[in-house]
Amino acid sequence: MSAALDLHQDPIRTLVFKMTTPLMLAGLVTTSYNFVDMIFASRLGSVEVASIAFVAPFFMMLQALAIGVIRGGISIIATLLGQQEQKEASAYATQLRLLVVWLSLIFAVPGFFVLPVIMRAAGVSDELFSNSVTYSRILFCSIPLMLMFQLYLSFFKSQGKMKTISRVSIFGVACNAALNAVFLFVFHFEIDGLAYASLLTTFTQLLIIYVLYRREEQEFTVAWRKLPGYSALQIWKRLLAVGLPLSLSQASTHFGFMVLNIFIVQYGHQAVAAFAIGNRIHSLLFFPSKEIASGLIPLIAQNWGRGAIDRVRETIKVGLGFALAFGVFAAVVIQLIKYPLAHFLTNDDPETYRHVINYIGLVGWTVIAWALFHTFMGIFISFQKTLFALAVDIVRLWGIRIPGILLFYHFMPELAEYGIWNTMFISNTVTMFFAIGYFFVMIPPMLRQAEAEKPLVSADGRGSLA
Repeated sequence: MSAALDLHQDPIRTLVFKMTTPLMLAGLVTTSYNFVDMIFASRLGSVEVASIAFVAPFFMMLQALAIGVIRGGISIIATLLGQQEQKEASAYATQLRLLVVWLSLIFAVPGFFVLPVIMRAAGVSDELFSNSVTYSRILFCSIPLMLMFQLYLSFFKSQGKMKTISRVSIFGVACNAALNAVFLFVFHFEIDGLAYASLLTTFTQLLIIYVLYRREEQEFTVAWRKLPGYSALQIWKRLLAVGLPLSLSQASTHFGFMVLNIFIVQYGHQAVAAFAIGNRIHSLLFFPSKEIASGLIPLIAQNWGRGAIDRVRETIKVGLGFALAFGVFAAVVIQLIKYPLAHFLTNDDPETYRHVINYIGLVGWTVIAWALFHTFMGIFISFQKTLFALAVDIVRLWGIRIPGILLFYHFMPELAEYGIWNTMFISNTVTMFFAIGYFFVMIPPMLRQAEAEKPLVSADGRGSLA
């Protein structure tokens, strides 16, 4: 571990700030990456914006099926590092990489064939269909590259090495913007130029993060063959047991956006474009708030692995306070920036502009609930309690959003797309309260039980996972 950041000894408030701030910056930068795409797409027209809006949830859903396994695996690795089990952490890291390689290949293939079928079933226009298929078939080639990039970023996260993540992310935005400009304004590509720019940027980022990982000293090794003394089958079982609920949870979220697009397209491609633009503006602050959880996971997991329960409690308390404060700040900022950004991104289309302002004016306030919800989720992931993530996303989509949309659609048709905006506001708020309830039922009793099972930390610094 870097001498500048000791997850076991440094003050918790300092650690929370140092671990979450670079990731929040990286989250802002990653969102800016997507925002740059939206800026260039808006220069092409509202159909191109709507095309990206249709492709993005499906693309993200396929990625999420593997990223959940990565997040679960990193929680396990961080806990093992806290227990000073570097060799076992290396065994898990090795198998995690092999698992991600297989998953990336499995999930990249359906993109070429399934999305066109979905779009035809949704009854989209021929122009929207053509643009979406062109964009998606290039973009789906980047899935294996993107997932390997996320894996190596997560290896840095598990050790508390956050500065590298923000630096590589900043480079990615600059590279993507430059390539977008070259493809659109020099080579005169259209929407396919945006996809090629994303593909090349992802390849470059993966190359950089791999070189950095090999050059720096790490707390564990990653091989292409299993380490002797460890069962690959048992490791895969544990990785999937912890990671699959997260995978299905994240995939369910993006599937929900696909469903929303199918309903929204009935109100015209301007409404779809507005939904995409509104989400990009939201994400400038929604995504950084989500990354607070990513910074807490290795900090909680490593101290939990050592049996340092007081540090775990303090991390949770400080993390939740930080999430609440940032959520309130972000909600106010979103309402202030929505007018100039919406005006710029809608390219003087008054109908799309109206939809964007109304959408952000309501759903933008839920960044407070979003920040708290994802911080709670990070806490649960730290303890490898991942089934709740799947359960709550199923409830959010199938128990609240889809029934809510259908109720507004059939019984209050005069609300049109506003019924969808209201449903999103309600679902985001309700799931936050679900997370609060689950937290108080599960986490405090578990910490009390761990305290009762002393000794918590032995003389050689080892801890036991209660």
